Amino acid sequence: MSDPGILAPQPPGQPGWLRRELSNPLFRNAYALVANGGLTGLLGLAYWALGAKFYAPDDVGRNWAVIQAIMFVGSVTMLNFLLIRFIPQTARSTRSLVLVCYGTGTAAAALLALAFLATLDVWGPSFQHLSNWKAAAWFLAMAVAWNLWNQQEGVFTGLRHAGWVPIVNVVFGATKLVMLVALAAAFPDDGVTLSWFVPVTVALIPVSLLIFGRMIPAHSRENFGRGPRPTYGEIGRYVGGAYVGGAFQYASISLIPVVVAAHISETANAYFQMAYALGMMLDLLALTLSMSLTVEGSFEREKLAESTRAALRRTLMLMTPIVVIVIVAAPFALEFFGHEYSEKGAPLLQILALAVLPKALIELYIGVLRVENRTRLIALLQAIRFVGVLALILALFDSAHLATIGLIIVGVNVVVAAAILPGLLRAAKAKPSLAPEGRDIS
Repeated sequence: MSDPGILAPQPPGQPGWLRRELSNPLFRNAYALVANGGLTGLLGLAYWALGAKFYAPDDVGRNWAVIQAIMFVGSVTMLNFLLIRFIPQTARSTRSLVLVCYGTGTAAAALLALAFLATLDVWGPSFQHLSNWKAAAWFLAMAVAWNLWNQQEGVFTGLRHAGWVPIVNVVFGATKLVMLVALAAAFPDDGVTLSWFVPVTVALIPVSLLIFGRMIPAHSRENFGRGPRPTYGEIGRYVGGAYVGGAFQYASISLIPVVVAAHISETANAYFQMAYALGMMLDLLALTLSMSLTVEGSFEREKLAESTRAALRRTLMLMTPIVVIVIVAAPFALEFFGHEYSEKGAPLLQILALAVLPKALIELYIGVLRVENRTRLIALLQAIRFVGVLALILALFDSAHLATIGLIIVGVNVVVAAAILPGLLRAAKAKPSLAPEGRDIS
């Protein structure tokens, strides 16, 4: 019989509650990622508050448009979905799996960055300064660095060491804050972008030493010969649909603001991007239990339904009060950036907060689909979300009413969440299918 403690959240006041929660890897990883989202959000608020004080709105808008473009190029080409799904099932081959994902992701990021730079005329005034070869070279280098940075988070999560994610990101966030202020006088035009990506590039070296020198060898020793191992056939069938789904997911996060930036002024983009960035930090919280569910479901597939029920309960328990707090506090919080940021951005942020709950249900279902290797359905769901939002924005967006973007995002995600809810509830009871036969790569 399963342990009832995993099925329903225990009241925090009960003795030993925290110890029981953290003894379960599903929740230990998830809470670490939630802490990462919360700490990143607080540092993000401080970062953008200082940015609004030390940089002109048009500089903030232009820099943030470039940052989103770099994030899109670096994120849409990473292979986190593969790392999170298959690191739990590999031992001897973990190092090779990580290196292949790193090499493939960075090569793809470089190629996509070059394609973006070759089509600058399409993307509007916020990106025209990248036509200078030095700026273009920085853009290319930062896109590759961002790809590796995000894949490192996937490695931490897949190795059941998600506790390192908030540690690394807090150090990054604090360094970013210091550099933002330090670069304001010398680099008023590009200081925001440089403060973001110079720390990322420098931090890649020590984090890589930690992963390859300590964590992967320990994972290989502890999991050698444990449980069913993935086959080349299983990985091959997984990659196609999972990559397409991941590409649409990250395009929804990073390409949408690039498209918006191409249609509004740099100053208006500053107000939009501020609210949108904070809204996307909430999205990271919606992703946390989904990623942890994928990892733990891959480690122990026979407990997938049990873990799904527990993850669903805790998602609602964690996300509902956060959404309420953001809706109430948004107008006051954005006043720290300036009245214009609050007046124009708060309604958008409040609506984006509402979208977190349906997004969280969708992400949980996608976490289940990853474990079950149903990648075609993942690709379909992510494509519907991205194409639906993009098409409606292009058709309905009015630069004078930024909140329209939020309404579109909420509407599309509510429709998709309603469609997948029966499947998510069935998954909480269904047994996982067995892995296909093939060559073991453990």
